[in-house]
Amino acid sequence: MDFAAWTRALHVRGFRVVPPSHAAPVRIWALLPAGDLLHFRCQGTTVRLERYAEDDVLFANPVGHCDCGCGRRLAAPQTPPRLVLRTSARPVDVASFDGARVSGWRGHEAGLLSVAEAAPMFDDLLADLGVPSRSASGHPRSGPVATGRSRSDTQSDQEPTYSAAGIPASSSASTS
Repeated sequence: MDFAAWTRALHVRGFRVVPPSHAAPVRIWALLPAGDLLHFRCQGTTVRLERYAEDDVLFANPVGHCDCGCGRRLAAPQTPPRLVLRTSARPVDVASFDGARVSGWRGHEAGLLSVAEAAPMFDDLLADLGVPSRSASGHPRSGPVATGRSRSDTQSDQEPTYSAAGIPASSSASTS
């Protein structure tokens, strides 16, 4: 899965991915239909998902300048608005995966995760926050059903263990 395919899939699920989202290191800024903002980032040894309240999300219309270097200013409609957070903004919910504690990451392994490795971690953290999303058919879903995770009474409540490549340890081949 590449970054464009992932952002399209997130859009189908009801998330509006906005700049400055990028693929390396993986960082997603996504607006929820209710107006809240999700910030997902893979940095250092931590993968983190934060949710900000709608009141902390602002759109600024920057003054545009011509790219040719002549100094001419562009009209506001030609310059896309950009997303900014209030300086006093604090996340209302946070879910994180501590790779150093759980998987023994030592430096910058989270920053090296590919989009294909980060996407399931996003879904796991999204389920931890309880943020609803839509299925591909447009029907609302939330929690473990939305992410494909389900817990039986016999499963522990421990965090999943990920290898340095970001793949859940339960899906890796066991050695004998």
